[in-house]
Amino acid sequence: MENLAAIIQPHDADRLALIDGDATITYGDLRNRVDRLRARLADAGYGPHSRLAILAGNETAFVVGTLAALGLGAQVTPVRPTSPPPELIRKLAAVEPDVLLIGDAGRWAIDHADDIGPPLFDLQDLDTGPADGTTNGAGADGPPIVERDADDIAFLLLTSGVSSDSKVAMMSHGNLAWVQQAITEADEGLHADDIALGVLPFSHIFGLNVVLLATLRVGGTVVLQRRFDAELSLELIRAHGITTISGAPPMWQRWARADAPDDTLASVRNAASGAAALPAEVFERIRDRYGVEIAEGYGLTETSPVVTWSRGIQPRATSVGQPLAGVEVVLVESDGTPVEPGDTGEIVVRSPGVFKGYLDAPELTAAVLTDDGWFWTGDMGVFDDDGYLYLVDRMKDIIIVSGFNVYPAEVESVLMEHPDVTGAIAVATPHGETGETVAAHVAGRVTADELDAFVRARLSTYKCPTEYHFVDELPVAPTGKLIRRELRP
Repeated sequence: MENLAAIIQPHDADRLALIDGDATITYGDLRNRVDRLRARLADAGYGPHSRLAILAGNETAFVVGTLAALGLGAQVTPVRPTSPPPELIRKLAAVEPDVLLIGDAGRWAIDHADDIGPPLFDLQDLDTGPADGTTNGAGADGPPIVERDADDIAFLLLTSGVSSDSKVAMMSHGNLAWVQQAITEADEGLHADDIALGVLPFSHIFGLNVVLLATLRVGGTVVLQRRFDAELSLELIRAHGITTISGAPPMWQRWARADAPDDTLASVRNAASGAAALPAEVFERIRDRYGVEIAEGYGLTETSPVVTWSRGIQPRATSVGQPLAGVEVVLVESDGTPVEPGDTGEIVVRSPGVFKGYLDAPELTAAVLTDDGWFWTGDMGVFDDDGYLYLVDRMKDIIIVSGFNVYPAEVESVLMEHPDVTGAIAVATPHGETGETVAAHVAGRVTADELDAFVRARLSTYKCPTEYHFVDELPVAPTGKLIRRELRP
């Protein structure tokens, strides 16, 4: 098993790897930059089993930093660069990295944090000299890429838990590599001539593995978009002849309404949606306007992430497609008994992409991952007669905002930090732009404006409530537990 860092090694030095604004980076140049950074990090004492976090956006520095850290044999944690300082500190505390690599997009959070924790390494200091065609995986004086086994951990990925604490999913080199290979070999999969739009955040497993790493594995090109803007995305698609787009449903909704020529997606051969349910009307509007049918898929961080997808088959509106080759999916009752055909059940998944468990949380891991590799997703689904999967509901209380998971307990915990709040419940409410948004039901003597300012200083924008409802009492079960379901719209 190769180290994931080696995915850029086989490609011709003059092939185009990244387009970052006006900058173009070939595979030869990318290898050289990665080699130089790997050498510098090794000289600083980092190596196998070190933990390196990276706070950067969809920029060249993220790609170089991630591949250099992996090449050391280190475990990498990408952190969303728009995280407010208190949230960033909580996330880093869950992983306890040895060093934090900083890109352009991460400097704001660092500048506004009192005590970030780990030592910092600014990726702006990277040597960006010309490529010399180096392909052997080591710079002139740098160490070679460290060999890794399939079960060795490559990424420690943050996934907020049902409590206010973060869960950290341990993802191996084999987990991510298997999914990369599977989607490459599937019908209508990736190939070397593909040009991918890199707009999904690389701090999220969808953007990280399906867009960035899978495209680099096949020798394709990734066009980096540092911050989502619908019109700019469409300009990039036209300018670079982009062939493959992956986006969350709110992105597709904005592209459907954007001011752009109807032939803007003429170069696109693969259009995918994931991270949340795609409304049928958005599927139809994209198809009718641009002539592109969106292939919807389903996955989770813990599955690297692809479970089902619709490439190579006729997409069906509202279906997330069929299991990717090599992925086993069973729908079960709460006791593990498979449901009858056509009935709804919890989605249980087994594949080489299923994660190794949660960091330092054996009980939490045992609750969702069996000894023989079945992962209980907490999502409910139903298969039709042709094997297409439809998501029906979530057993968990997750709120999905623009494709990102928001866990009510995290929002509630921050609300309860306010001295004038005596109780809080966060629930999902429908939203035309983001699919869902957070509605907060609060008991206490405080105003919506005061709470909004308080929360925005502590949580990422997508996690912040857009509605505040003030009540005298919150619904409570006989056990004393707050009951969210009674407040859902």
